[in-house]
Amino acid sequence: MLFNLPLKQTRHVDIIKPVEQAIMNCYGEVTLFTEIRDVVEKTQKLRQNLDYEKINLSIATDPQTSENLENNLLEYLKNFSLLFKHLRFEQGDQRSPQVMFYWSDSYDHKRSCQLNSGRLELLSQYYNLAISYYYQANSKIIKDTDPDRKAAYTKLRNGLWALDQLKQHIHGLSKDQISQLYDISTLNLEFLEHAFCGLAYKALYQNMMSQVKTFGLNNVCGTIFEAAKEFTIALKAIEGMNSQYQKQIGKNFLAQILPMIQFNQIWATVTGCLQMGNFHYGRISDDSRGQNMGKALGFLIRAQQLIQPIVNDKNAHKTYSPDQLDQLKQLNQQLTQLTTEYNYKNQQIYKEQIVAQDLLPYPPLMEQIRLKPIEPVSFKEPAQGANKFSGFVSEEALQLSREIKIFVEQTKYSLEESVRQLFDQKNQAYAETYVTYFIDMAQQKQLIQGGIPQSIQDKISYIRSRGCLSGIEKIVEQAKQKSVTCNQLLGQIEQALLNEQQQDQDNRNKYGAQWKRIPSNQLNQQYFNSLKDLKAKYLQAQKIDFDVMSGFENSKEALILATQNDNIIIQKLPKDNNNSDFVNQNAQTFGQLTSTDQQVNSMVDQLKAIIQEYNQIMQETNFTKIAVNGINEGIPKEQVFSMAIQNVQTLIENFNNNMNKVSEVISQVCGLARELSNLKKQSAEQVQQSGQTNIFAGAQNVIDNIDHSVIFYEQLKMHLEEQDRKVKDFLMARSIESQQLISQLNQQQTYQQSQQNQVQNPPQQPQQPQQQSGYQYPVYPQYPQYPQQPPNPQYPQQPPNPQYPQQIPNPNYPQQPNPQGYPQQMPYPPQYYPQQQQQPYVQYPQQQQNYGQWGQQQKK
Repeated sequence: MLFNLPLKQTRHVDIIKPVEQAIMNCYGEVTLFTEIRDVVEKTQKLRQNLDYEKINLSIATDPQTSENLENNLLEYLKNFSLLFKHLRFEQGDQRSPQVMFYWSDSYDHKRSCQLNSGRLELLSQYYNLAISYYYQANSKIIKDTDPDRKAAYTKLRNGLWALDQLKQHIHGLSKDQISQLYDISTLNLEFLEHAFCGLAYKALYQNMMSQVKTFGLNNVCGTIFEAAKEFTIALKAIEGMNSQYQKQIGKNFLAQILPMIQFNQIWATVTGCLQMGNFHYGRISDDSRGQNMGKALGFLIRAQQLIQPIVNDKNAHKTYSPDQLDQLKQLNQQLTQLTTEYNYKNQQIYKEQIVAQDLLPYPPLMEQIRLKPIEPVSFKEPAQGANKFSGFVSEEALQLSREIKIFVEQTKYSLEESVRQLFDQKNQAYAETYVTYFIDMAQQKQLIQGGIPQSIQDKISYIRSRGCLSGIEKIVEQAKQKSVTCNQLLGQIEQALLNEQQQDQDNRNKYGAQWKRIPSNQLNQQYFNSLKDLKAKYLQAQKIDFDVMSGFENSKEALILATQNDNIIIQKLPKDNNNSDFVNQNAQTFGQLTSTDQQVNSMVDQLKAIIQEYNQIMQETNFTKIAVNGINEGIPKEQVFSMAIQNVQTLIENFNNNMNKVSEVISQVCGLARELSNLKKQSAEQVQQSGQTNIFAGAQNVIDNIDHSVIFYEQLKMHLEEQDRKVKDFLMARSIESQQLISQLNQQQTYQQSQQNQVQNPPQQPQQPQQQSGYQYPVYPQYPQYPQQPPNPQYPQQPPNPQYPQQIPNPNYPQQPNPQGYPQQMPYPPQYYPQQQQQPYVQYPQQQQNYGQWGQQQKK
């Protein structure tokens, strides 16, 4: 027998009724519960059969008890994991079955935790499963045969797998929630993991020694030294527990465990050194210059330094068992004989210097035998009835589906942003090479001849397709409403966090030291930081919207003119015949210029068409199905995201290619304009007065800016709603925790008062409520109530709500008309997208630009 590891204790709970109620609350269909009723009832029965109080009595002495426990636990875990996957069992989630799982600390059953948390249930059951593997391995080890040690080795690897599963679920719980359970503390889990590894390597070493000629003594010693290393780590962990938790856990358990780990650590190290002494002595004849006798004596001396203080200690019997002392004395006897023999031979024959301890060549572990957890074969088989959950979607799948949608929208926004950046670069390049000046010159000649140039006609058609002024006003209103919604969400989230923080502080002031939970201002910083980033993007977008609205006001004349017939448009557009001779003399170059510019516009239209097609395909894509398939097949999240857009990969590739091509064509346009500029020698005043025929191009650019504003606020709203959902989860869990703590404190106060009031009659001990702490992740409410936003200088007035003071853009932001046309827009604060979506652009000869925080040109 190694050492005793007690099991965690639990209480019987009803699973059936809470599951039925949760399904009705979430799906509203009783048939869904009817289909899985047999699975739920089986899970309930399996849990009732896990009588740990009874099992604890015989698990250490009866191997059949631990074997039966393993089989029953694996079957239960398969079934409960199936329910957990689809129903969550999480605190604060109204769609989750309300089951309060009770679990005690295995070292001290008076310490306990009770939560509506499937994770607590799973990690506790996995803990007991790991202990069952330990006892099975122990029952095999004591038989001391190769087949039994091999079986023990496998069981210990199964135990490591159970500990790995435990760790996956413990990450979903806060330290507050499990602070009462010392057995799942970091120190205890570290002790168990490395003790299991040490025992496994020790068993493996003993079996390899029977085939030492096959493996080689050096490789075999690498295994026992690895065991010694694992026992050393386990020893440090148990010493840490002894230092921190001795009063809570008690001396009995730790006093039993400490010497056993110490014994194994010393036995493994001394055995390894003894065998390495044999190994190097045996190499003397093959490697006479390798200082092997010095190495052999160095290992033996190292072993003596470890073992002799123990065997010479008269009080060692108080720490170690008689069997352990016998084993150490036998090792010491072998060491003494070898050391005496090797010292004599070294003095008489080899005369080598003994190798220092820090220079001893410890053999490494063979990588092919490095220990890895192994899943039990029976657990790989699916639970019966798994196919009956087809009507359910797990919360994990719902969350992944939301993340996929955000990723898809971000990819779309990335494409939109690329086109926007292309417009900025094109406008900058056109301005610096006077392209607009020469195109205006060519268009005026055609207007004089009584026709509308095709490039202008295309823009007029586009404006008409968007509804001219009335249609654009609707889009403007849509952008305003989305902006107001985002501002309301910002205020709502921030104020909710502040209210909870203040409530926590009020309770802390009221109850003093009794208010034992982490302050809110330490837990909510991640939410405030995320909110700060989103608010900064919102405020910058508001400033950009001012320029967008200014451009819209300046474009109204063109939007109205687009509703007229061609004759009226020709009459309204200005005409200048002063440059007709220059246009005639360079007709070929002007023709190339206008046709190449038309090619640029056509390619930009193709880019927009690709984005529209991308959007259409994504609207027809079932993201939930992709998420479910990805989870069921164990596909990494990054690959699931790629699967979501695999139907549009060709479109994205075409988009990338077209972006590069249009950049090249823009360079050609600029080159033609330079040729004309060298011939014309135009003045700055002439250039400034040009471009009057391009009012429709400016109007089209304004429409694109307004569209981009709508897209940006849609993206921001998605991120804010996701943040709002997480904050509501956090706040609901903190509220439940607060209510439970207040209830417990009130009950304690009531009990104390009753003791004072009933001096003559001893009061009856009240039942203490089970403390619950920490937080879980409840579902996001479907209909959140948003506060009203204070007035915004750019948008219609909203009724102010004094409960939610908002930070809004400066109302004194200057509103100056721009006599030189439509302003270059500042970039909207971008989201972050996959690198593959970023497009390279051709750099045009231009003056040094001023790039702002978001990586695009800003106005100086």
